[in-house]
Amino acid sequence: MRTISSCFTGFFLVLVSVFLLTACDSEPLSSEDKTDILVRPAKLIDVGHTNSDHFLNYPAVIKSQKLSRLSFEVGGVLKALLVVEAQPVKQGDVLAKLDQRDLQSQLKSAQAQFDNANAEYQRAVRLMKEDAISRSTLEARKSKRDVSKAQLDTAKKALQDSVLIAPYDGNITKIEVKKQQAVQAGSEAITILGKGKFEATINLPSSIIAKAGKSKLPATDSYIILDSAPDLRIPATFKEASLEADTASQTYEVVFTFDTPENLIVLPGMNAVVWFKDPSRSTSDTNKISIPLTAI
Repeated sequence: MRTISSCFTGFFLVLVSVFLLTACDSEPLSSEDKTDILVRPAKLIDVGHTNSDHFLNYPAVIKSQKLSRLSFEVGGVLKALLVVEAQPVKQGDVLAKLDQRDLQSQLKSAQAQFDNANAEYQRAVRLMKEDAISRSTLEARKSKRDVSKAQLDTAKKALQDSVLIAPYDGNITKIEVKKQQAVQAGSEAITILGKGKFEATINLPSSIIAKAGKSKLPATDSYIILDSAPDLRIPATFKEASLEADTASQTYEVVFTFDTPENLIVLPGMNAVVWFKDPSRSTSDTNKISIPLTAI
């Protein structure tokens, strides 16, 4: 028994010695050999009261309150096109001109006819004072003078209408005509966008319109989010609502107005979403706690 015990004790001492020698010979791991600990970021969100359930949202189309489609009131050949699309213009700037040669000839002819008719009328007035002509002759010459004056005014206006002039400061948004093109009277030629408020038009169902009459919410309690700027809320003001439903969709058109932010370019035709408080919900309702779905 002592022999077995002595052998076991000797074996244990040899094993401990080998372990200690191995530990002494091994070098400590450098910081480069250590595996980096993966740090997983945690998203923190402050949980608080929210009233987002009280807001409704509807898609909208942006329009401008100051958008004019200019056209020539007389027909002719476009002689000069002095602007390009997106060009800024000032009020009174000449945008385009028609060939004015025929119009100037008509103006000279009308001016000559008026001068002759007016001279005949003035002569008749002098003769009438001397009882040299009858009153009917005087009235006839006066009528002829008035007709000539109307023709002269028409010729002057036609010459003026052959020139397109910017009605206000703005930018050229679209040009429908080309140089040397035959332009018909009344056809759209140039569209100009002025600086001013924009409008967002939405269509609401009758269920919302019916409840809006009982609502006492302020008209400014709404905002607009453009598809091109989803992180920006633009304050909006209620402007008007149609009281006649669209025959196809059975919805009512509602218009909101807003000012363009300084750091954003807003153009007609852009898509947006109008957010406004649900008229069926009261502002005194208890606010709820909103928790994102990712946290559940």
